[in-house]
Amino acid sequence: MSTHSHAPAEPSPDPAVPRVLLFGHRGAGKSALVGALLQAGETQGETLRGEVVHSSVDLPRIRDAVYSGTKLEPSQRELVSYTIRLRPWRVGTKPVGEPITVVLDDCDGKAAESLLEHPEPITRRDPDSPVAKAVVGADAIVLLVDAASTDAEMFEAFAEFDAFLKVVGGAKTDAREVGGFPVFLVLTQCDRLARPGDTTARWQARVDARADAAWKAFDAFLKDADPHDDDAAPYLAFGSVDLTVFAVAVRRPPLPDAPAPGNHPYQVAELFRDCFAEAKSHRARARASDTRLKWTVRLAATAMTVLFLGLATVALFPPHPTGPALADKVRLYLTSEPPAAVRLADGDIERNRNTLLRFKGDGDYPALEADLRAFVESRLKEIGDYEAYRGRLADATAPAAARSLPDLAKVRDVLLTALALPPEYAWGETAAAELRRKWLADADAIEAAEKAMVETYRGYDRDGTALMLRRSLDAGWQSDLAALVATADRPPAPLTDPLPGSFAVNQPRGEVVTYRVPSEFDEVYHARRYWEQTRDRLWHLWDAATALGATGAPDAVLVLPEPNGTNTAALPAERLRQLDAFAARQWDERAKVVGGDPKRPTEGYPEWAVSNFPDPARTDLAARLQKSFATGTRHVHALMKVQDTRDGWKALAATLEEPAYQDWGRLFHLLARLQDPTAPNPLAELKAFLSDLDTKTFDLDLRGFELTIPLDLTAGLERVEPAAPLVVTLTHGQDKPVTLTFAVGKGERRDGATVYRLTPDAGSKMAYSAGDDLRAEMPVKAGTQALALQWETGAWSTFRFDRLAREPRLTKATGGTEPATGVKLVPTAGSVVPKFPVLMPGR
Repeated sequence: MSTHSHAPAEPSPDPAVPRVLLFGHRGAGKSALVGALLQAGETQGETLRGEVVHSSVDLPRIRDAVYSGTKLEPSQRELVSYTIRLRPWRVGTKPVGEPITVVLDDCDGKAAESLLEHPEPITRRDPDSPVAKAVVGADAIVLLVDAASTDAEMFEAFAEFDAFLKVVGGAKTDAREVGGFPVFLVLTQCDRLARPGDTTARWQARVDARADAAWKAFDAFLKDADPHDDDAAPYLAFGSVDLTVFAVAVRRPPLPDAPAPGNHPYQVAELFRDCFAEAKSHRARARASDTRLKWTVRLAATAMTVLFLGLATVALFPPHPTGPALADKVRLYLTSEPPAAVRLADGDIERNRNTLLRFKGDGDYPALEADLRAFVESRLKEIGDYEAYRGRLADATAPAAARSLPDLAKVRDVLLTALALPPEYAWGETAAAELRRKWLADADAIEAAEKAMVETYRGYDRDGTALMLRRSLDAGWQSDLAALVATADRPPAPLTDPLPGSFAVNQPRGEVVTYRVPSEFDEVYHARRYWEQTRDRLWHLWDAATALGATGAPDAVLVLPEPNGTNTAALPAERLRQLDAFAARQWDERAKVVGGDPKRPTEGYPEWAVSNFPDPARTDLAARLQKSFATGTRHVHALMKVQDTRDGWKALAATLEEPAYQDWGRLFHLLARLQDPTAPNPLAELKAFLSDLDTKTFDLDLRGFELTIPLDLTAGLERVEPAAPLVVTLTHGQDKPVTLTFAVGKGERRDGATVYRLTPDAGSKMAYSAGDDLRAEMPVKAGTQALALQWETGAWSTFRFDRLAREPRLTKATGGTEPATGVKLVPTAGSVVPKFPVLMPGR
């Protein structure tokens, strides 16, 4: 039911005044549209091209009710009419266009539904229904349907409108009425199409899509109902219908990028501007047609008289050749001018420019009325501005060309600032605005898809990290890894699928954006690479753990058997071959999984280093590596037959060149580097230590010691403490011994022991040759008893400097010595004491 006051219907004050009928089902929003018209006149007069000077007293009340939410009392009449007067919009002090008066008929929704079901009254010569009379007398009909209707509801309404318009078209054909009858299909309440999280661009794109669907639903009817659709003549076939689709809202919805849109109607000004102009044009054509028909006979009877009078008049008062004709042409052009989207379209813009230039180039143009000249100038300027805008848009970067979020932000910023639509023009439906709107929607769609892709890959990375932290690397772990890789190595979405929110426009660079665009963004690339690195680390962890026997799977090639019953000489070469074969098989399998060429294993397998993995895997693998290294050491020592003499060690050094030792060296080096990537080759280290023993010296630089003596070193005796300095003696053959003396500092209690700092009295350096004697002694006392700590035993006779690192012996009061358990002599920082290789036999 229409919601209006009880003001009487206003008759048309003048036969030349066009009438516009608002027609639609109940709840379609007719009353709201009437109120929005007055609001548009006050807030969007430039777009409406006029100020609403209304004579219907109800218009302000209706407007206030619409924008305040106040409910209006329903009217009891089928039809309520309002006289709308538009004062021309002014540019400065100059009016643009002419004043226009229109009668706006608003029919009751129930009456409209009744007429849709039974349209026969329209075909009668004198309809008895007020609504049927309004249809017959209308110069334009506005068909309204709620944009938020379901598809079924909307297409049911379209089917009724289809049948209704055919009856209207037939009635006007029978009446021999001029063609091109304007019909506007209007989708109302488009603000209800907004969804949570929508931006303005997304909402407008959804509104446009809804309007496009409405147009397509009428496409078949248009082809039948308007066979002269392409005819450019002002007089179309009798009864032909000219249909236009609009999508409107009394106010824009609040959106994240425009949370307070205010009471600004959406596309209402454009709708009534075009509707009133079309109605006026239709009324003028209809009256001209009627006048021509009535005067045809009279003109025929008086043709000769008029001809002679005309010739005399022309002879006496020659008319100006182009003045009146030019003004008429401009006015006709102005009143029949289509919306900006049409007149600025690629197929029409040049024709419109040429027409306007012909107006301006006419000799009588300077004498043309100021408002008409202002109109011509403004339209020529608009064409130039539009082409310049299209040029800037053509030179701009499209969102699909961005490759990072900062790049995309720059593209969006340009669209919102430098390429914002000029407020002085109604370009909202032009091709340029359509492309800009599409690009803004693309920017939002790309950003959303990019963030989703990044988060997806980060999720894979988190899942992979969780796998790496598991304690058990069993078959279930491998199965979970395979499932994760199978999922993660596919793109999060098919790269050729269109992005949600992206749509195509029939323009260059107007194609739909696919997932391939965000997939190539820097942020997505980095997120994907982080995941791939985690995936590779998981594969390397599985391989290393398998080779070291931690997974229970075959190929535990780095787990070495004990020497008993094993071919020690052949073992390392065999295991290295097995290791290479295992790694190659794993690489082949992974190449099939990822569908490409993953990185091949690096020599020495640095990817398996325990430092690449977190605990608990790191600690477990390190322990297994140490165990394998210790087992291998026992194998090598079983091969070594050495006498603890200089010649014996020289002979061992010579045998280290044999193939078996070299193979062991490669295996040991692998095991050592998996624990410490900087570790040297243990076999090469041993060979360097034993080389040139006849001439080689081992440098010692003893810059001091920390001596630790337990408080309970001797049972039954008092606490042992130093009684004199420490003396280190080096004897080379028959040469005079070299001694170093270290003074004892004040003791410090630490964890059940006393720690003394020993500092050299003089020099600190010694040069040791293989076979030299080296010993150390410190007098100590236990109460009144004089004792001594002696460092005189070690593992080798040839390399006796190892004695300083071993526990000394304590002389007994009764004679002899006993172990000084817990006593430690540790060189202080900066001291140099030769280190024995890890493969040194006898350690």
